[in-house]
Amino acid sequence: MKLDNVLVKIKSFFKKINIKTSVRNFYNDCIRMPIRLIVYPIKGFEEFKVEKEAKGYVAIFYLFMMILTQIIAYNGNGFLVNKNNPRDFNLFMTIALVVFPVVIFVIANWATTALMEGKGNMTEIFRVVTYAFFPYVWLGLIASLISNYITVDEIVFFTILQSLGVGILAYMLFFGLLGIHEYGLFKTIMMFIFTIVAIAAILFIILLFFSLIQQLFTFIRSVYDEFVMRFLIWTR
Repeated sequence: MKLDNVLVKIKSFFKKINIKTSVRNFYNDCIRMPIRLIVYPIKGFEEFKVEKEAKGYVAIFYLFMMILTQIIAYNGNGFLVNKNNPRDFNLFMTIALVVFPVVIFVIANWATTALMEGKGNMTEIFRVVTYAFFPYVWLGLIASLISNYITVDEIVFFTILQSLGVGILAYMLFFGLLGIHEYGLFKTIMMFIFTIVAIAAILFIILLFFSLIQQLFTFIRSVYDEFVMRFLIWTR
């Protein structure tokens, strides 16, 4: 009877799930909305902020896709454009090199815009950053795919795809932050300059912190070694 009840619950669960509707919603949120942000950046990011069109799961999805794109690029790019050694691949480092810059940028931009009367909060900044990964992710995956079939003379197509992905990413990031903070053109440019300064300050503080931790560890280790040496001498 228990097995029958479980099967009934499973069937009712799948009946509630409309696959067609789920696929359509996924397409609208993950593909159509980012394309709209590219084509109509002013109106699109107004809907992004005011009408709450941005979805949290889409932001996480593109953060994950960005990590996946970097993994594929490291291990799967064609030998003509890939100078990496697969044996040197480090998954943790790859994840950190995506997540850490995002976190630092979000914190730095939020701290900067808080002083410049920006309207965006940290959640909105994070979503703008991750939505901006959209062109880089898909163009990067296409570039990785064609890199295995191109010749030396066709490497330019690989370079164009990657450059286009970076360019559109910067374009979306610029208009996205302009929209959520409700700035003008000049103030947005100044915001980016101050954000870069804030990132440098945060990195300096982090490096200083780790340097102090390392020095403290070295001091504790030297005290421990001295104690052990003296203890051994006394016991003799």
